[in-house]
Amino acid sequence: MLKLFRSHSGFVVLILGMIGLSFLLFYNVPALSRLRSGPVGKIAGEGVSLESFRFSRQAAEFEMALFSGGRVPRQGGADRLLNEIAWGRLVFLAEAKRLHCVVPDDLVVRAIQALPFLQKDGKYSEEIYNQFVNEFLGARGIKGERFVEIVRESLLIDQVKLSLVSPIQVGPGEVERVYRSDFGPAKLTVVRLAAEQFLPSISVNPEQVETEFRRHGADPSLRIPEQRKIAFVEFALPPEQQKLPEKEKKEAEEKLLQRAEDFAVALSREEGKKEAFFKKAQEQGLPVREIGLFSEENPPNLPEGGGRGLADAAFALSEENPIGEPQRSASGFRVMVLTAVEPSRPRPPAEVREILRQKLAERLALEKLFQEGKALTASLRKDLAAGKPFGDLVREKKLAAETLTHFVPAEPSKELRDGAEIALVSHLLDPGDLSPFTPVPGGAILVYLEARDGPAVPESKELRRQIEEGLRESRQQEFLEEWLTEENRKPGYQLPKGLASMGQEEP
Repeated sequence: MLKLFRSHSGFVVLILGMIGLSFLLFYNVPALSRLRSGPVGKIAGEGVSLESFRFSRQAAEFEMALFSGGRVPRQGGADRLLNEIAWGRLVFLAEAKRLHCVVPDDLVVRAIQALPFLQKDGKYSEEIYNQFVNEFLGARGIKGERFVEIVRESLLIDQVKLSLVSPIQVGPGEVERVYRSDFGPAKLTVVRLAAEQFLPSISVNPEQVETEFRRHGADPSLRIPEQRKIAFVEFALPPEQQKLPEKEKKEAEEKLLQRAEDFAVALSREEGKKEAFFKKAQEQGLPVREIGLFSEENPPNLPEGGGRGLADAAFALSEENPIGEPQRSASGFRVMVLTAVEPSRPRPPAEVREILRQKLAERLALEKLFQEGKALTASLRKDLAAGKPFGDLVREKKLAAETLTHFVPAEPSKELRDGAEIALVSHLLDPGDLSPFTPVPGGAILVYLEARDGPAVPESKELRRQIEEGLRESRQQEFLEEWLTEENRKPGYQLPKGLASMGQEEP
């Protein structure tokens, strides 16, 4: 079933569009923990029960599974993110209730039947829907009726968001400014400060380390991560078929994929799936390749590449369902089996203390970096206001700087270090402006804009339309972020005391 979702990413876009992930990430909701009875918080004066929160969390997990290709990401912070999304959904649904929003049954049905992944030969397929309910939803403990309600809730939330952002407009002058600043070649100077240059001046004493150990020693991220072993067989096109014309090669690949799917389906029906994998591979003359222990954070390093995708697929498997769906490879398709799982385990205390010492030193160095950066920015702006040339100030203060003579923010070079961050801040500047002190990986930058020429790209109505849409969407997102934050601060709203684990039980 995951293959179906990978090939119909429009469904993910639709669901995420309805729910609106992006603007739920910018307010501070503490982690929910140790809550077992009574309301977990309040929305519009009404208590939110643990059951209601779990239902909302279930919807968030469903959405995240679609977004991540069939599974909830295991990286640190995912659980907190899911809980934030769950709480945000409840706030928007409460607003929908206040506004008397209604979504008729026929609209819900049409929305479901219009989902791209439920189509076959250009029409809605009841067969595919039943497969989706039984396999994808069933594996997550979600019944068809609950899925229908999730879609209804999403449409209600969509109504609320549309009502909130509908007055937001973008003027022609704003489009023109962005057009010129994004596509006009600029001459600018980038000043860089690295956190590591402050590390030698940082000292961490044993008492500080012990304090960190007491506070963070049990942090799950400090454990040795879970590791896995896998094996896979390759269904590859023979060399003569690799050279076929595109149409014939595609037909050959489709037949190859069918063989791989038949192999995986046959294994899924076996009692002992792992043993059956090796037996059937031998029967079909398929060489088995085994990969030793690797973690999700450190995928295997394959000579042909693709280690990241292999790790993602491996960590989507389980002991109960150890056979993976066919996965695209450089020469064809792979079918994978999970052969062993080494659970996460604690690191030795001495190792944890050393990690915490290093993290504390890096954090203190970063703090010192921003203290120095704030003072440097103020000093440079004062000198610029007094008429001193920026180049002279760079030499006088012995700053590490780079001059870019033809920088186009809309098209930063991939080879340019911190290119995306430079583009982000430089397009907001006018000639003679100095940017804020801006964080980048490993440190921070200051950008001084010396001059900007007119756009070199041909005049384009479509480009201006895209800029206008981008500005509107950005402004709408910013507005919704602020609205959600302010809503949670109103009387009658009480955020949960914690947003960690709500327990393993399904609602």
